[in-house]
Amino acid sequence: MNGRRLPLDWCGQVRSRSKQVENATYVLLDAAAFVSTSPLDLSESKSAPDFTVLSLYKIFGFPDLGALIVRKASGHVLQPRKYFGGGTVDMVVCLKEQWHVKKIESLHDQLEDGTLPIHNIIALDSALDVHSELFGTLDKISRHTAVLAQKLYDGLVSLRHCNDEPVCKIYTDAASSYNDASSQGPVLSFNVVNGQGAWISNTEVEKLAAIKNIQLRTGGLCNPGGIASSLGLVPWEMKQNFSAGQRCGNENDIMGGKPTGTIR
Repeated sequence: MNGRRLPLDWCGQVRSRSKQVENATYVLLDAAAFVSTSPLDLSESKSAPDFTVLSLYKIFGFPDLGALIVRKASGHVLQPRKYFGGGTVDMVVCLKEQWHVKKIESLHDQLEDGTLPIHNIIALDSALDVHSELFGTLDKISRHTAVLAQKLYDGLVSLRHCNDEPVCKIYTDAASSYNDASSQGPVLSFNVVNGQGAWISNTEVEKLAAIKNIQLRTGGLCNPGGIASSLGLVPWEMKQNFSAGQRCGNENDIMGGKPTGTIR
């Protein structure tokens, strides 16, 4: 919600500790947002996550593809799937008796359910070339976006009303810093207040920003836990807001004297 980056070495720590118990623990890393602006090094297999998901769409904008990277030693977890259908079997008998043989030669063959999006896969080659030509490496993108985030953060912090009260309430994690790209991504989450400290409607801020060709995301940000924690919303308040008409995407963004979402 606020761009905080959790330590990637947690993956290796979980694996090493799981060896001490009877039931193995596997780690799934959601790197979709991370790899859009930062390189991800999985070369050290012992500390790498068992499964990594990422969005090629979030990196390139097109094509609409995602990826699942599987640590070979953990691939067996995906093999007992009960689903069977087009693309996952080598032979099917359906007359007089029911029998089939699943693909076993490679893991990616076993996971190819149905027809692959061939046109999108072909387009990925062009996306890689254009991305490299425009932006160079992800390391360069990471440094650039980190500088932009730091500049924006410093600018928002310095905004003051005529009575010297702050304009923005910025939500950051105590363990992250905009001076450290390993702990903080290029994301800012904040709300706006007037000179008397009253909350300004996020919907109005978004509309005014759009007039100036500034694109913002406002609301719950698909992160109910982060929103509740940052805004100090306890369960009964969220239930009360729902009963009063709050719904995801509507304009009820200040209820009970508190904002129901943030600007990101």
